Amino acid sequence: MQLAETASERALADEVRAFLAREDFHSEQLPHELDERMAVLKRWQAACYEAGFVGRAWPAEFGGGGRPPVEQIVVDQELAAAGGPEFVNVVGLGVLGPSLLRFGNDDQRRRYIPPILSAEEIWCQGFSEPEAGSDLASLRTRAVQDGDTFVISGQKTWVSWGQYAALCGVLARTDESVPRHRGISMLIVDVSSPGVEVRPMTQITGHAEFSELFLDDVVVPRENLLGELGDGWRIAMYTLGHERGTAALPRQVKLRTWLDRAVSVAARREIDGRPLLEDPEAQRGLARALIGIEVLRHHAYRTVGEFLSGGAVGPESSSVKLLMSEAEQRLAETVLDVLGPTLLSGDRDDVPENDFWYETYLYSRAASVYGGTRQIQRDIIADRVLALPKE
Repeated sequence: MQLAETASERALADEVRAFLAREDFHSEQLPHELDERMAVLKRWQAACYEAGFVGRAWPAEFGGGGRPPVEQIVVDQELAAAGGPEFVNVVGLGVLGPSLLRFGNDDQRRRYIPPILSAEEIWCQGFSEPEAGSDLASLRTRAVQDGDTFVISGQKTWVSWGQYAALCGVLARTDESVPRHRGISMLIVDVSSPGVEVRPMTQITGHAEFSELFLDDVVVPRENLLGELGDGWRIAMYTLGHERGTAALPRQVKLRTWLDRAVSVAARREIDGRPLLEDPEAQRGLARALIGIEVLRHHAYRTVGEFLSGGAVGPESSSVKLLMSEAEQRLAETVLDVLGPTLLSGDRDDVPENDFWYETYLYSRAASVYGGTRQIQRDIIADRVLALPKE
């Protein structure tokens, strides 16, 4: 991947900056109450889509921009650097949308892709179950074919934004007679269907970002089967590769902006009459956080470079996912260590800033779990990248 921007990429970056200057929208402006926050984020993604900054590289015939993939990377990095929030339809855009484009038929693409891009329809992901998280192939949700329909029963958990979703990509077992990896299919489920129950779960951050999803004899048309019958495992691996590999580049930009923000806050605060940044331990901690972000940046460029050169997002994405979770947790822990003595004693004007860092730290604890645990990523790297011998 060429790291130096071309003239057209610089022009695009200027276009994004001009848009951001007009919108004057930043993550710290988001309402704390979740319903209000989601409404604001839907408007934000819709505005970005209208401006041509969402799905820029997706096929034009399905509502995308039809532009080179590198242009979406430029856009994502500019949005992240400006402190813009993540798009509300993150699951649709970064997880299931690519699978729809790869495995869906044209009718499915025409039906589902445009509302994903505009945030008209939010998507969620029905993969994990109470006893099938890291060992996804052991899932118990069943889908029984009945003429032109499937009848699904089971339970899913850790369903991001399930209570706001219109559609869910559900992995279900459709064949008991074959090895477990081969008897799984993916079905598109309308969350408003009879028999679907969504139960939000409140996290330690105070937000109910995740939900449990219960499916009780839910009838799904056969036309909602994504790919071929029994193709679910292959689709899931493709889906998870995108989730782990392509998110790192904009994420490392956001982590760097957070680090810069933390340094700026620390420069204005004192402890025992001395500036926080004069503390050698604080300096070393912030330096280690910076090194982690820079390592992530270079690995992310390599992964995305291979993708832009025509390669697939493969098992190497696990190394980027591992580095991303470690960089995020190291940064959050470091900032809390550095700012910790001042978080409870700061002026009232510091309360929003302090709240931001509390929530950032608490949410970062999930970074080594979502998208595949740290242990699973290391297993994938050892087995499928390094080809190490089995125990």
